[in-house]
Amino acid sequence: MGKTAACIKIVQILSCRDLVSTNELAEILETNPRNIREYIKELELCGYFVESIKGVYGGYRLSKSDLLPSAKLNKDEKNALFEATEFLSKSEYMKFDDYQIAMGKIAAQFQSEQIITPIAIYDRFPLAMDKNLLQERYNVLDDCINSQYSCVIDYLSAQNTMKKHTIHPYKLFVYNGSWFVLAWNENINDFGYFKLNRMDKIEKTRMHFTRMRTYDESKYLDQFGMKQNGDYYHIELELKNLKIAMQERIYGKNQCIEDIGDNTIRFSCDMQNKAMILTFVLSFGANCKVISPEWLKEDVIKEINNISHMY
Repeated sequence: MGKTAACIKIVQILSCRDLVSTNELAEILETNPRNIREYIKELELCGYFVESIKGVYGGYRLSKSDLLPSAKLNKDEKNALFEATEFLSKSEYMKFDDYQIAMGKIAAQFQSEQIITPIAIYDRFPLAMDKNLLQERYNVLDDCINSQYSCVIDYLSAQNTMKKHTIHPYKLFVYNGSWFVLAWNENINDFGYFKLNRMDKIEKTRMHFTRMRTYDESKYLDQFGMKQNGDYYHIELELKNLKIAMQERIYGKNQCIEDIGDNTIRFSCDMQNKAMILTFVLSFGANCKVISPEWLKEDVIKEINNISHMY
């Protein structure tokens, strides 16, 4: 048995037993007691705290509080932790209070060499909703997910109609700065996405639900967000004076940017939701020309005509 394997074996033995003698360790590892002492020294060099008890009934004891020792944090790593705290404080992270407590425990283990300047974070369009109310809804849904109890919600749709739904919550997630829950909807016998800030009322029921064995999260969520949020449409645009801005973000699947000269780029990608695509295109104003699809050209013209008739 090699030295590394022997050290790992000793950690495994000491982590599940209180006190083990040198001779017993040597017998288990099929080596001599002198080697055991060398292995213990190696473990101590790696950061493990191994207590040595002398005497007839002595042996070695491993501190159970530090089974996985780690190297000390360097300056950049410490700064990153403090900056993450500032970032999360300005976001809609629902467990920020618990995170702060955990960070306090970590920070107490070292002394910062300098005063950390908080990073400045500004949310251009924050949610027009009390964070405590959002937290309450999050807590109910999180509880329902963990306990597998359904809940009843009064939900305001994008069409401004209030409907009651009985849902089985599966997953809480953030999309475009807003909290959503992926849930099985008893009303339609299918999964759906629900925005927490559109829930008028939420109540946990006494009805237990069983998670579907066939449930596969990757069918509903990926790195672009909600996979079951409508069909994908391939769009092609010509954008003027926007090359740098468009290169900064990924707006859709299979994104491609081609420089065609005269400060103009050909932009293409696959996006969901026709209404969101139209809003995306109109946000560029006269700097954007739709190449395809035809329905998008027609929608842009219709929207421009509707706007012009207002003035």
